[in-house]
Amino acid sequence: MTNFVEPFIKRKGYDEFNEDNLDNYIARYVHEMRRKLKNGEQTTMNEENLKKIVCDLFGAGMETTTTILKWAILYFLHYPDIQEKVYQEIEREVGTERKPNMFDKNQLSYLNAFLLEIQRISSIVPLNVPHLCTDDLTIGGYTLPKGTQILASLDSILFDKKVWGINPYSFKPERFLDEKGKLKCPDEFVPFSMGKRACAGEGIAKVEMFLFLSMMVQRFKFLPADSSSLPSLTALFGITAVPAPYKVRAVERKLLE
Repeated sequence: MTNFVEPFIKRKGYDEFNEDNLDNYIARYVHEMRRKLKNGEQTTMNEENLKKIVCDLFGAGMETTTTILKWAILYFLHYPDIQEKVYQEIEREVGTERKPNMFDKNQLSYLNAFLLEIQRISSIVPLNVPHLCTDDLTIGGYTLPKGTQILASLDSILFDKKVWGINPYSFKPERFLDEKGKLKCPDEFVPFSMGKRACAGEGIAKVEMFLFLSMMVQRFKFLPADSSSLPSLTALFGITAVPAPYKVRAVERKLLE
């Protein structure tokens, strides 16, 4: 991964660096690093840490995106009517002559609701990454001493019946739409965790998920490779919860016309 990001850092942080146009994370990091070094300030900012941070951002964003897309296509196979709804919205709001972009996001409420529901029901990081108590803490009658490592169960929030209704394990994108069909998102929707230590790749992952899935659905219809059976929705657990390997047919929509 380090070898992959080094050319980006060289280009954005050095070759194309412009003090008057700090329009990306790498440029801003290099700018602040130079400022601190020039002023003799103590800092942990250096090129090695920059590489690690960029690797974390790329890794977090890519892992989230690829896993969510695997779940999205799998659920399309199980719910072809929902796949068709997503396509019809794209066809209506964007058309088929150009690719969807981020300016289309607010008009594609059902696609956004589908993506939110996929993130909720797949819960790809059911146990959050480790956090640490910086001070003694008492919560719910339990005392957690300073330095205690905490692993939060995001599943307990994403499948809470008090938030998501009597059947939180059912797949229902409409739970993220109001009565007018506009997008709504409860505070309890926390697939990326919450607070300052939330997933570092959340921003890039959201952009990638929207763009990749909208372009894929615009062009392809996803069908089971084996019409007699559907792949399992049961997750395999590792660092993230991923679907078991499955096969799918991606048919160009223009061939279906």
